[in-house]
Amino acid sequence: MADRENSPAYAALPPSARQVLAVIEQAIGGGDSASVSYLAFSLDHRITQKVVSPALPTLVNLGLIEIETGPRGSNVFRLSDRWRGIDEAEAKELAREVKPHRGFEKRPEVNRERVAKLATLKLPKPMTVERRRYRRQVPSLPMMPWQDDGRS
Repeated sequence: MADRENSPAYAALPPSARQVLAVIEQAIGGGDSASVSYLAFSLDHRITQKVVSPALPTLVNLGLIEIETGPRGSNVFRLSDRWRGIDEAEAKELAREVKPHRGFEKRPEVNRERVAKLATLKLPKPMTVERRRYRRQVPSLPMMPWQDDGRS
């Protein structure tokens, strides 16, 4: 474990991926594998799915963990030794290789001629149907003896 923390692969990890790795190591403990759900990450360790989702591919790329599909679609994590063969330059490249959770791309250019052409088109008016007006009926309640003003 001390070798892993001094390795170039571990140094290239962002802090969020280090947190996820620490949770996985804690879950594995003395065994060889463990299953940790997204719910366990969020409830037990206060790490959201937006942090875990990009961290897992980074950890796999850098050779620190292996992920297998377990029962009922859960992830089973194992610690890996592939990180030993990764040098510093390769570690930085592999850590950058994972795409971000959400891409912020430019919107495509708007064809202004087409927009101007569409603006000049006269579209038919939508059909309207006259609604029948209903007169509101006031509920009639019987007069109580103490409400009687003598008119009845």
